[in-house]
Amino acid sequence: MRSRISSILMLVIICVLMAVASVQAAPPQREKQNVYGVTPWTGKEYGGTFAPKGVDRIHLLAGENNVLNTLETEVYFWPITNEYMANWFESKEVIGGRLQILQDGKEIELLERQPYVHVYPQGFYGGGSGLLVGEAAEKKYQEYQDAIDDYWKAVTDYRESYAAYEKQMTEILKEVTETGKIYSEEELPKAPEQPEPPVWYVTGVTEAFIVNLPVGEYVIRTLDADGNPVEGTEKKLTVFEKRRTGVGYQIIPESKWTRSVQSDDASQILYLEGTRTMYLKAFHEAEYNQHHYLRMTSLEKPLAGVGAESAYMWVHEEEVPDTKVQVLQAGEVVMEVGTKPYYVKQTPGYALGYDIVEFDAESDEFAGRRPSFEAVKLELGPGSYQIRVVDASGQVLKGSVRDIRSVNVVPMWQLYLLSLVPLVVGLVVVVRRRNLRMKAAKPITA
Repeated sequence: MRSRISSILMLVIICVLMAVASVQAAPPQREKQNVYGVTPWTGKEYGGTFAPKGVDRIHLLAGENNVLNTLETEVYFWPITNEYMANWFESKEVIGGRLQILQDGKEIELLERQPYVHVYPQGFYGGGSGLLVGEAAEKKYQEYQDAIDDYWKAVTDYRESYAAYEKQMTEILKEVTETGKIYSEEELPKAPEQPEPPVWYVTGVTEAFIVNLPVGEYVIRTLDADGNPVEGTEKKLTVFEKRRTGVGYQIIPESKWTRSVQSDDASQILYLEGTRTMYLKAFHEAEYNQHHYLRMTSLEKPLAGVGAESAYMWVHEEEVPDTKVQVLQAGEVVMEVGTKPYYVKQTPGYALGYDIVEFDAESDEFAGRRPSFEAVKLELGPGSYQIRVVDASGQVLKGSVRDIRSVNVVPMWQLYLLSLVPLVVGLVVVVRRRNLRMKAAKPITA
């Protein structure tokens, strides 16, 4: 009987495992949908998300240019990451028409698509991006294409010049070998300099709806050539703004430079252990409603921002240019430090370590290299301090004041010694009681 029950249980387990395996192996179901591709301005850069059929509300920042486009694509739900995915590479079609924006049931704008480009001044992976619209977008893209063409022309000229340089050096070497003639450094030809490609980058010109609205609640929908709403394109639109602004810090500890921490609120107190060296980067920051902000940047994730309707979050935006940090002690400025470039050097040998040194662009040691980061270097010992950021005129930037407490940590051996105190006290008590008992038991002699 037991063996039969065990066999049935084993069969049930195998069936369940096979069912789970078949579900996991089955490809997600794709569905053709009309969606909005959304490129919102996040306060520091342009993000990327989309609003599928299951999302009925879009969130955008007020007073900023945001990019929306009505598209048809294949959408499927990916349970591993709990988000909607779009099959952009195999299925993407622009839905023609105009974008109608309504408020309280009345049309307030009817937008046509406009050409636009994204501009990356520090390169695609090097920093923030900007948005240009209309003729300015087409002009900037042409400027970038001209810069690329000039670079490749310079590369061709460089290769020809370098070939001529090598030929000339070969002839000189042959002459030196045959005749023993000595050339001075001034007589030798100079090697041509290799051209540098453009660091900045501009995307190709694309057309989309540019939405810039004040704070409020709206409804959007796409109208076809006949003025009829396109099915599945009506969405609610929440346009929100920042609650307050301030200055935030990115704090890079010298001992753990890859693990920086942030200080966002002026009420935060920073604690240090003993004497520490740290590097500070100051950012203009803004505080947003967390629910609105996370929905704006991650529409494809159904759970993004859920439960955070009453919460707020700080967002670091652009870095404060030419940062100067003042350090105060007892209300008086004891130090003022500006931003400098630094380079992280790997220490030689098998030990895994590094040194952070000031970057000198004129030094041969750093030839062909770039600084690892730029920051304000502070070295603080035990005590109480305040730090703040000042502008070129010496004015303190609002929200930049932070309190710092640097404390001496008790050495471990002192803690171990402290733990021995109860043991010593107990030992003394035991010895004392034993002596008292021995005295009480000692016979009294006449």
